[in-house]
Amino acid sequence: MIKPEEIGGVDTGWKTGSLFSNEGMKLYNLVRELKPKVIVEVGAWEGCSTSYLACGVRDNGFGKVISIDITKGAGSQLAEELKQFVEFRCKNALEYVPKEKIDFVFEDGSHLTGFTESIAERYKASVVFVSHDYCHRTCFAVTSEFDKVFGKPDEVFFEPPSDCGLAIKYT
Repeated sequence: MIKPEEIGGVDTGWKTGSLFSNEGMKLYNLVRELKPKVIVEVGAWEGCSTSYLACGVRDNGFGKVISIDITKGAGSQLAEELKQFVEFRCKNALEYVPKEKIDFVFEDGSHLTGFTESIAERYKASVVFVSHDYCHRTCFAVTSEFDKVFGKPDEVFFEPPSDCGLAIKYT
C-alpha cells in the first residue's frame, strides 16, 4: 500500500478529530478503484478527508469533490494544488442537497442523534456511501443510524492506529 506522502498534496499533520492517515488512504483507494465523477463530502472541517478525496480525483484524471460544511472557511488547510478539484459549499447539509448526480458520499459531520440517518436518507449515492466514526466508542448514533438505513455495512475499515472506523456500503 502506498503512503499518504507518496500521493502528494496530503499534509499528514492534521489536528485530532481528523481522519487517521490509513483511513484517508482507504478513501483515496476507493476513489481510485470506483472512479466516481461526483463525490459529496459532508463535513470538511480543515480539509483532511477532502485532501484524500481530491487526490483520488486528481489521479483519476476526472471528477470533482463537493464539500459541504456549515462552517465558513471549511477546508482551510487544503493544499493549493488540490483546490481545483473541490467545490466548497457553506451550507447546512440537512437542508441542502446538490443538484448533481452523486456517485460517492463520505459522511463525517455532526455525531448528534439523527444526523447520520438524515444524511444517508437525503444523499443518494449511486456507487458508495461511507460514514466515518462507525466504530468509535462514543459515536453510537453513527453506528445505529447507518445500520438502520443500510443494514450492516458491506465493509468496515477499522485498523490501528484509528479508533474511529469507516462503514462502507456499496449501493
